[in-house]
Amino acid sequence: MQLTDPTTFTEWVQPHSIEWYKQLSDIQGKYIYSWNSTLTEPNGESIFDKEVTKTTVVRKVLDIGCGHGELTNECGSVAKEIIGFDVTAYKLG
Repeated sequence: MQLTDPTTFTEWVQPHSIEWYKQLSDIQGKYIYSWNSTLTEPNGESIFDKEVTKTTVVRKVLDIGCGHGELTNECGSVAKEIIGFDVTAYKLG
């Protein structure tokens, strides 16, 4: 079996680039985070998210690189004000 170098395809898009996220958004009709962790909680990500949420209570928060906005939304329930920013053109809802 011979593996083909994917970068040689004419429609190759660099993973995790702006173009890659736009392509995901175009294919799915919106940008969604489609990967699910196979690790049960507590795991590093869930512990980190809980600690960050604790530090946002009644504060103004800027979440740079928020992706699909899950953590931004979670922190939004306790923050004084929160803005999520990402290079993808994603709309909630």
